[in-house]
Amino acid sequence: MLRKVEHGTIFPREDGKVIDEHFGVLHTQHDAFSLAHMFAPPAWREAAQVAEFDEVVIVVRGWLAIEADGEQQEVSPGETCLVERGTRVTYSNARQDEECEYWSLCMPAFRPERTRG
Repeated sequence: MLRKVEHGTIFPREDGKVIDEHFGVLHTQHDAFSLAHMFAPPAWREAAQVAEFDEVVIVVRGWLAIEADGEQQEVSPGETCLVERGTRVTYSNARQDEECEYWSLCMPAFRPERTRG
């Protein structure tokens, strides 16, 4: 079976970040995984969270900073990074002057109730 997605559904946010979900609970009712196209504005920073899913990020443009369990990584265009479930993580745009564009694959699918502060 094939399932083409022509456009995603935007997760509502108040911090300027755009989450355009192509597959997942919100857009296609998939719970095994979610795939979202992300746009993080300059200087954006998310609160620390612990997720009950594995997350792979693939940076397209800009630089994504990831802080996890005392380690810091800066993921640049063309690079990927895996954050395993149960890891306390903070995501941020590593640049003050440009947007960061990336894709996020979560397994199982992202759901707000699968994260905690």
